[in-house]
Amino acid sequence: MRYRTLLLATGVLASGLLVGPNAAEAAPQAITAHCSWMLPANLTLRAPRQNIWVRKGPDCPKTANTATWMGRTAAGTAIYGAGFGVDGGGWMDVAYTAPCGQALIWTGWEDGYAYDANNRPVAILRSAKTLTKCGAAVQLTGVRKSTRTTLTARATYYNEKTGKFVRHHGRVLFQKRDVGSNTWTDLGWAYPNATTGAASYTITTNRSRDYRAFVPSGKTVTYAYSLTKRV
Repeated sequence: MRYRTLLLATGVLASGLLVGPNAAEAAPQAITAHCSWMLPANLTLRAPRQNIWVRKGPDCPKTANTATWMGRTAAGTAIYGAGFGVDGGGWMDVAYTAPCGQALIWTGWEDGYAYDANNRPVAILRSAKTLTKCGAAVQLTGVRKSTRTTLTARATYYNEKTGKFVRHHGRVLFQKRDVGSNTWTDLGWAYPNATTGAASYTITTNRSRDYRAFVPSGKTVTYAYSLTKRV
């Protein structure tokens, strides 16, 4: 389990994020405003370093200049701290929220307040949840000879250990769509060949159609569609 303190160069501190007041400074009891950070609920990891820009929520007071959240597992283990700075947003590296399949609960760091330009608490930080999965991809090719159309799909997924996309061993769904239509119809499922890593599907038709391939989501990997291929 990787742990990252708030002192890392996440782009949050670099953008002007300040540490909260000393413990001796008691926050005013009258604070009722709240502030959220617009974290996507689903995070997809596709690279060893994958920074995304996350803005503060519209519910935050205009005077809220800085805020920090800590992402923790369900067991309470602190994983990664990030938040927004004086420019209204902050960078977050999705790789620090891995391993893929991990859910995090984001709550306000330390006393849980957003601060103004004078380092005074102005809002209570709202909690959020994220789920990180590794990204998937599918490449589709097709060949039509006479009345037979053969489709071939190669699915991959991002492997966080190697930092590269590797062969996906899950089943692939092939779909068709008539030219000029907006409706996709399932053709059938196929598993990749153990040697080539490609999944194939053959149909009998003498018409040109649009085709695509789909791999479903799993516990640690997202779903993915191929680009549309007209054959």
